[in-house]
Amino acid sequence: MNTIELDELTRQGLKKMPVDFFDNVYLGNTIEKALILCIDIRNFSDFLRSNDDRIVFPLIQSFTTNLLSCVNQYGYNCSYYKLMGDGALLIWDASNQETIDSALTVFNSYTDFLNDYLFHPYPSLGLAGALVQGKAYKYEISAEASQLKYRDYIGYGVNLACRLQGIAPKDSLIVNQELGLTGLVPVKPFVWSDTAQQTASLKGLRDEDRDQFMLYDRQ
Repeated sequence: MNTIELDELTRQGLKKMPVDFFDNVYLGNTIEKALILCIDIRNFSDFLRSNDDRIVFPLIQSFTTNLLSCVNQYGYNCSYYKLMGDGALLIWDASNQETIDSALTVFNSYTDFLNDYLFHPYPSLGLAGALVQGKAYKYEISAEASQLKYRDYIGYGVNLACRLQGIAPKDSLIVNQELGLTGLVPVKPFVWSDTAQQTASLKGLRDEDRDQFMLYDRQ
């Protein structure tokens, strides 16, 4: 069987992807204070309904390509990232000033790029998301046919980030209370405009996460 020798930089990059060839890397690891960034395109469903594939395909391809470039440039110190259709999930195994600055730079830089260039013809579109500090677990399963390993993160912190990003306004980033209280992220109050949306969107969350989150205050 032919083998391929990878340089260390390539190997480090592959370690961040969902599929790789590293045995037992993610088995039995609990991250008590993971930093989790979940982002998504606002009003994308309306965009899909209103436009045909000649417009949708180029936009989503450009969105994904430029997002990966942004992550590689500003989120290079993340532990893991995964594309999720019109959004992405980025995880750092530690929550500190360095990793928080990296996550905020990814969000700010890509929001500016989208508003100034890619989404400029479509002003209803915009980036939104959540940045949370919370517990996460790493796990790994074997894809036997390909002899590869599939790795992922689960845990309350991941669920929390995905839930909160769904209610973030366009061009905004929601921060959970645990992260906001560290003082490492500038925050401001979040005011609900739709109580029904609040009840439907935040099922399964702890009371303090349902009622006491904030918005990132980009100054």
